Amino acid sequence: MIYIEQPPFAPWLGFCEALLGCDTVAFYDDVQYTRGGWQNRNRIKTADKITWLTVPVVRETGQLIKDTRIAPAFDPDWLLRQIRLAYARTAHVEEALNVLRPALTAGHEYLADLNIDLITALATALGSPARLLRTSQMKVTADGKTERLAQICAVAGERVLWAGSGTRGYLDTGELGRHRVSVRWNEFADRHPQYVQAWPRQGFVPGLSVIDAVCALGWAGTAALLRTSFEAYLPHAEKGSAA
Repeated sequence: MIYIEQPPFAPWLGFCEALLGCDTVAFYDDVQYTRGGWQNRNRIKTADKITWLTVPVVRETGQLIKDTRIAPAFDPDWLLRQIRLAYARTAHVEEALNVLRPALTAGHEYLADLNIDLITALATALGSPARLLRTSQMKVTADGKTERLAQICAVAGERVLWAGSGTRGYLDTGELGRHRVSVRWNEFADRHPQYVQAWPRQGFVPGLSVIDAVCALGWAGTAALLRTSFEAYLPHAEKGSAA
C-alpha cells in the first residue's frame, strides 16, 4: 500500500499514520508549491492559543515544491525555542527536540529537502517500516492527476492507494481501477485519536503537528497510539472501485 502526499513541514498525525501503515510513502515534490498550504508551516499548542511554526520561503511564480528555496530569514534556533517554550511542562519535550534539531539546523537550501530530512528522522523515531520515495526522482510522464497517481503507484510497484478524504473531489477510482490500482480511504480527520495534550483548559485540539503528540507521549507512545488506531480502522476502511 502506498501513500502519496506533498512533503509537509512537521506533519500532522494523519501523515505519520501512513508512515506506520503503508509500505511506501511517496513525496509528491514535482507539483506546484501552494502558498498558505502545509509545505512550510504547521500548528502547535501554546499556553494561550494555537500558533504556527513557519519556515519562510522565497516566492517565485509557478515554482515547484522541489525548487522552492528557504528564505534567509529562517531561524531554526528560534523555532526550536518556540517548541521548548510551548511544551516546557510536558514529559517528552527534550526527546522530541533531539529528533527535530538535526534536520532543522542542517542548513538546507530547499524546503523539500528540509521537510523530507525531517520526515525521515520522524519515521525512524516512530519505527516506520515504509520506503520513502520522491516523485521527482521517479520516471513519471503522465499529465492528468489520476493518471499521474496511477503511474506513481506502478513505478513504486504498489497496487493499493491509501487516499485522504481531500482527494475525493478529483480522484477517479474507476480510472485507477483500469490501471489495476485500488483505493482505501483513510478518513483520518473523522477518527483522529485523542490523548492528553498540554494546556488542557483549551480542550483537545485535533490536527496539530506530530510535535504536539510526541511532547505528550514520546515517540514510542505516539507510534503505539497511531498503530492502535490504524489496526482498528483498516479492516473497515472504505474501498474505491478497481478492475
